[in-house]
Amino acid sequence: MARSIIVPVVTASLLLLGIACDPKEDPYKVPEKKRRDLHEIDNTMTKEELVEARKEAGIKSPEEIAAENAAWYETESRKYVKARLPEYRKLIEDMRAFLDEIEKQAPKWKDDAAFAKFSEKHKEKVAEFWKQYDKVTGKGGEGGNTQVPLGNAARGFEQLEIDIGPGVIENEAFPGAIKEIRDNLDKVVTALDEIEKDESLDVAEPEGEAGKEAGKDEPKK
Repeated sequence: MARSIIVPVVTASLLLLGIACDPKEDPYKVPEKKRRDLHEIDNTMTKEELVEARKEAGIKSPEEIAAENAAWYETESRKYVKARLPEYRKLIEDMRAFLDEIEKQAPKWKDDAAFAKFSEKHKEKVAEFWKQYDKVTGKGGEGGNTQVPLGNAARGFEQLEIDIGPGVIENEAFPGAIKEIRDNLDKVVTALDEIEKDESLDVAEPEGEAGKEAGKDEPKK
């Protein structure tokens, strides 16, 4: 009796079919990194998960962008100051001279007439000082962190100019007001010295008010 060849043939066919349908995985294949589409992110994500998702997508946080812009602005402000160091130092020198003169003359202001004699020429000099101050500092809008103590000194001096008069030497707040202005001026000098020594600040000569802003490159966003 002849042997059946149906079963072996069928079995062999199934084995071949199974091999064809189950190819071996390539061991050298580098798995693709799955990118996340922020538009498809579930809005139930925690704050930490959202921060991580933005980082994976290469998106900077508002805080990072703000910090970068602040750093850019301060660098540009320091360049602005370094290009005008003599003018800034002259402002400090002039304000110190005013304070010295006020302290020296205050004991002599026994009446309105004595004070008026001092005040007439003094106010003219102070008016010229404020014109120069506005020109150098951009009316207090330039200078970055350096402008903070300088602005404090300027406001203190402005208030002092209002308060001085006959009998001011007897006011117990007078010495403290003078000292506070000088302390702020000392802080400005320290800042100017640091900027002068900072070799990373590549500056050119000022080009006047019109060209002042033109040389600035906007920060990257």
